Amino acid sequence: MPLVALSGWLLPGLGYMLIGERTRGLIAGVTIIATFLAGILIGGIRVIDVPGFDANGQTKTIPMMGGGRAPALRVSPMAEVMNKPWYIAQLLMGPTNIAATWGSLAAAAAGHKQSTARIFDIGTLYTAVAGMLNLLALIDAAHRTTHPGEVEDDSLETPADESQSAGGEI
Repeated sequence: MPLVALSGWLLPGLGYMLIGERTRGLIAGVTIIATFLAGILIGGIRVIDVPGFDANGQTKTIPMMGGGRAPALRVSPMAEVMNKPWYIAQLLMGPTNIAATWGSLAAAAAGHKQSTARIFDIGTLYTAVAGMLNLLALIDAAHRTTHPGEVEDDSLETPADESQSAGGEI
């Protein structure tokens, strides 16, 4: 089960493929990655707003009591993460998000500003939803691993087919 969950985090849909559900894995993986990429295309790479970094891609620092400054993420990590809670959902995309994080910080360092338009928020929402969809796929693949007979495969029976198989009339 941990291998299925870890592989699904590394590459969306891979957990399903490891348990032999190739079609489900392909559909889930393509959908999740496409949603994440759509968010980046809609709002720009800067929709990945990383905790502990400012708008210019520089490490946020806070003053210390004895003088000097310390990285904000090291001093108060929960406060930094709670300032940008959507990053938690984005991080559920695994290495895809880590690569996008690097791209976002590189774009910030190059002087690309974050948008303040509504479209930026929509892009952020798409990337966060993709991460949450990946979490659902991870949970489902892990559940199917530990309970193989409990989860029925999708059937193409219609309600009319069910009533006929039960002996009822249409």
